[in-house]
Amino acid sequence: MLENHLLPKTISSVVIRFLFCFLFIGHIFLCMLNAYENDYFEISDAQVGFFSSGGFGSYEDDKLTGGYTNLFSTLSIGIKGAYGFDFGVGGSAVVLLHKVKNNDIYSDINNNEIGVGFRINNDEAKDFRYTSDNAILHTLYMRYTNSWGTFTAGRFPLKLEWIGDYLEGVNIEIDRFKDWTIQAGWFDRQAYGDAEENVHFGYIKHWYEKYEGYRINNNYFLDIKYSNDFLAINAYYNYFDTLLYAVGFKTDWSFGYGDWKFATLLHYVFVASSLQTQDQCDQPFIASAAGLACYVPSTMGSVLGYLLQLEQGLNFKDWYFSMGYLQNDKKGSTNNLPIYSDNNPLEYNTVVYGGGAKTGYISLKYEWAKTYFLSLKYGLSYYYSNGNLFSQSQFNALAGVDFSHINVSLGYFNIDDKSGYKNNIARIWLGFKF
Repeated sequence: MLENHLLPKTISSVVIRFLFCFLFIGHIFLCMLNAYENDYFEISDAQVGFFSSGGFGSYEDDKLTGGYTNLFSTLSIGIKGAYGFDFGVGGSAVVLLHKVKNNDIYSDINNNEIGVGFRINNDEAKDFRYTSDNAILHTLYMRYTNSWGTFTAGRFPLKLEWIGDYLEGVNIEIDRFKDWTIQAGWFDRQAYGDAEENVHFGYIKHWYEKYEGYRINNNYFLDIKYSNDFLAINAYYNYFDTLLYAVGFKTDWSFGYGDWKFATLLHYVFVASSLQTQDQCDQPFIASAAGLACYVPSTMGSVLGYLLQLEQGLNFKDWYFSMGYLQNDKKGSTNNLPIYSDNNPLEYNTVVYGGGAKTGYISLKYEWAKTYFLSLKYGLSYYYSNGNLFSQSQFNALAGVDFSHINVSLGYFNIDDKSGYKNNIARIWLGFKF
């Protein structure tokens, strides 16, 4: 990772090399592919852009500052084979252009347990501290397709309940029956491939094993979906090794009357997690200060709990409004539920899935011509920490435009926690699509 005093000496050459390699060579490559795209290739994602994030806040009497600016690119290509086989390859890369100097309690997010605790527990850490790797190969798979569905093995993108981004494993999808989709599979490692967090496979596994004592080797999932014009039902089972297993049921009802559309969501998850305690950590006092809790061996499935979410949405022409409520049990069974992905209605999930948390939220969005948008969200969470009840409010504001070859987005996010933690974060993205 480059320090600020080194950046002026190296930034020009790094940026020039990066842009030259990606844009010049990439364009030649894409032009070559274009002639054969219909028969042999499919380009699903090719873009480059600038991302910048920064903020200021405080924890009790300690001032917090953070942020960075980077150059991000990603490219994914599907290669058509024969006899039902096809292949995919893709990667992403980041060049750090600037990092905000800081010397606060969360400055060291790599080796200091206080900083590592912030990195693990605070969803906004990825926008406040630079956590990305230089480059990753996020996609590399073989897929076989027949009349029943598909079989995929390798590295591939997948989005299911509590599972997302890029996985390294196997996925079987059956879509032979009308309105039904069944997916089942296994994975052991996950990677992120975006401008905020471009990290290698095994990123989650590393931090949770090193600092909280988990042994994550095998994760399994089964996902069953049924959908028609007005109803979507999703039943699923997820097994996350030494962390938890979850059985969920989610329904979405929707109906329209003229320009009005109504949508109702009900989501219930039964969770059986392992026991966590700071006494199990090597240094319990430091773990307590860092907000870390360690896995108690052979307790997988012993802590029983739930998550409940209700949401009502209303859409009139280009306006979208929703309000909802999300609640967890008080035993802490849902602490690690969003480890691989989440369904958080707000931008950051830092306390939303914590033990005993109750969150109410409201959102308003305007979208015009599927190109321009403005979104406002507000949420208030009550949660428990070390037996004490606290509250955290979160305000999100997002605006942007998305044209065929360029997209721009701006965001502002405010976190106000009565435990003494406050943060204000702003983000900007300028992207070019090819």
